[in-house]
Amino acid sequence: MLDIRWDILTIGHLSRNKFWGESDNRAYRAPRCTTTLIRAGQRTIIVDPGCSPEEMIAVLDQRVGLTAAAIDMVFLTHFHGDHRVGIGAFPHARWHMAAREIALWDAELPADSQDRLMLDRIEPVTDMLALDLALLPTPGHSLGHTSLIFTSAGLRIAVAGDAVMTRDFFLARDYYLNTVDTVAAVQSLDAIAAIADLVVPGHDNAFLNRRSSMA
Repeated sequence: MLDIRWDILTIGHLSRNKFWGESDNRAYRAPRCTTTLIRAGQRTIIVDPGCSPEEMIAVLDQRVGLTAAAIDMVFLTHFHGDHRVGIGAFPHARWHMAAREIALWDAELPADSQDRLMLDRIEPVTDMLALDLALLPTPGHSLGHTSLIFTSAGLRIAVAGDAVMTRDFFLARDYYLNTVDTVAAVQSLDAIAAIADLVVPGHDNAFLNRRSSMA
């Protein structure tokens, strides 16, 4: 089994957070997603590059001392814009997303749109992103949403994207306002709770899942 290293590059936040008493009817700030770096064997992977390409390059240097050229892969948990805004910082990396998410967007995007050009470059994956780095289907927020699951320092880590918005949403087994399948979203939250010792959410810092750890 690989000794997988992971680092949070940016801690995300929501445009509105009902657990802070904020209304779903207005945005209080621009959203930002949590961006994670995973080093698995010979692979160096960015998950959900959530800031501009220029800032992404600066953050890589500031947090882990790497350049954009060191990144082999980019993985998107889903195709929402705030989770791919910085993907252009990695033109030489291979871009990946779950096959189901690609298929769903492929049916919706106009042929000549910028989003279509980006989607056409993204390669589908269905099972493993790299050795000991597995895909975990977590539909709900989007129908093809997919998290990553791996072991590091004896803990099962779930890089959950927007299957888990924040720790508060996780504890409440709640989903965000733009979730497309609320029943599936709750089932995905339960699936992550059952398998992960530590969760990296889509818009918050990482947190321990004590119930899972003690099971």
